[in-house]
Amino acid sequence: MPLSDLLSCPEDELEAIITNEAPYSSGTWFLAKNIGMIQLCKLGELLGLGSYRDLKRGFGLVGEPLPDGPWPETTHPALIAKLRDVSDAEIQSVVNDWARTEELAGTSPENLADYLTRLRDFLKQQKNPIFLINAL
Repeated sequence: MPLSDLLSCPEDELEAIITNEAPYSSGTWFLAKNIGMIQLCKLGELLGLGSYRDLKRGFGLVGEPLPDGPWPETTHPALIAKLRDVSDAEIQSVVNDWARTEELAGTSPENLADYLTRLRDFLKQQKNPIFLINAL
């Protein structure tokens, strides 16, 4: 099962997708290994969308959590909207600071810029809600 991947699908299909033996065969996935709610909230803070605490409130569990996961979460709508339209200049302005956060220590700014560019392209193509899928 995925670790902090993003899934675009209608909410009424979410449970069937994430409990399927082959979850990646349904919905539209962005493989975002190790970039979860904490990292996204810190990114949103760097992009000037609000405080980490305020951004964190925009994420929330969907449905009854399964004991061993996966745990789907809604994503902060303002953060998703910003990431859908983030400019190349904005990406370059935040990746160095984002790479210095504790959670991303050792990740190069170049890799994070590539991640954000690919994420922006993914989000632009999606019409359905975006869910963060967590499983440990």
